[in-house]
Amino acid sequence: MKFFDIDKKIWTYIIGIAILVVCILNLDKVGQTIGVIWNAVKVLVFGGMIAYVLNLVMNRIEKLLEKSKNKFVLKIKRVISLLASLCCVALIIYFVLAIVIPTLGQAGQVLIDVLPQYFNDTIKFLSNLFENNPHIVEMINGLEINWKEMIDQTLSFLGNGLGNVLGSTFNMVNIVVNSVFNTILSIIFAIYVLLDKERFIRLYHRLGDLYLGKDRKDKLTSALKIINQSFGSFIGGQCIEATILGTLCATGMYLLNMPYPLMIGVLVGLINIIPMIGAYIGGAIGMFMVFTVDPMMSLGFLVYLCILQQFESNVIYPRVVGSSVGLPGIYVMMTVVVFGSLAGIPGMFLGIPTVASIYKLAKIHIQNKEKELETKKLESKTSVKN
Repeated sequence: MKFFDIDKKIWTYIIGIAILVVCILNLDKVGQTIGVIWNAVKVLVFGGMIAYVLNLVMNRIEKLLEKSKNKFVLKIKRVISLLASLCCVALIIYFVLAIVIPTLGQAGQVLIDVLPQYFNDTIKFLSNLFENNPHIVEMINGLEINWKEMIDQTLSFLGNGLGNVLGSTFNMVNIVVNSVFNTILSIIFAIYVLLDKERFIRLYHRLGDLYLGKDRKDKLTSALKIINQSFGSFIGGQCIEATILGTLCATGMYLLNMPYPLMIGVLVGLINIIPMIGAYIGGAIGMFMVFTVDPMMSLGFLVYLCILQQFESNVIYPRVVGSSVGLPGIYVMMTVVVFGSLAGIPGMFLGIPTVASIYKLAKIHIQNKEKELETKKLESKTSVKN
């Protein structure tokens, strides 16, 4: 029997290595196949992600409804909690767009209006600075820019470039229609999953009992609970931390009489959801917005945001996100660098809870192994004494 067991293991390794070699030699076809599969399932994947995020809100609302003594409310608590969670997310999105988009357009118009004046002031400053060198002054004064023509050319270039890109791949209408249709399908799938999520839980337990056995299923269930806890804590912690940071940023800007406090506070908080680099992106956008009104004040905003970021990194983040996720800082940085290079911003966002889950599972595995070794040592010492 041992001989046949060894043969089975050897054949398993041989087949696995052969499949790996074939895949490496045909990377183009493998990539195309993966692309076809991804296009087929991406709506379901995005729907599952939407369902997971909505479920974080929905569970809390449903627990509140369970305290009600009204039988009708208890009967339709799932529907009420789902509708309430959808309304909450929709209101948040509407609130952000209603604040950010009009203000961005206003800031862009202000920049177009004041940029020529900033250019003229810079020319005067440089002319006064090099007044002892007439050749440099003459060259500086010779710099002229037709701002209207430059803006028209820039807008035309962007429009033509976007049109060429869209025309070379898909028609713009088709892209918009497909995106809207896929989004609607993802939301519908998420709703179906949330309304009947117990069915999927029962299916998991049935398949686990049939094909895994009790011990393996219990281990897998424990691992899934840890993964769920890591992702839930990370998403919830990031949202709370973003809300706190955005509120502090907007409040400080309002007290310091800086322009666009509400809009910049919302943007800084929202973009700060992206780990590590979100703060820098939000700060750059905020500094640009303040620059359109007062260039010197934009430096004050930068100093204020740096102080706020230090407070956020050393006080808010460790308490709100770090303790809940349970991943050391050095691993967070390594995760952001590796996953960011592999998958960009989605990789940064999903990488931290993924690595946190692996870290926790590895920690539990190592602790169990250490306990087994200690038990064996005690048993060996006991047997020697006997």
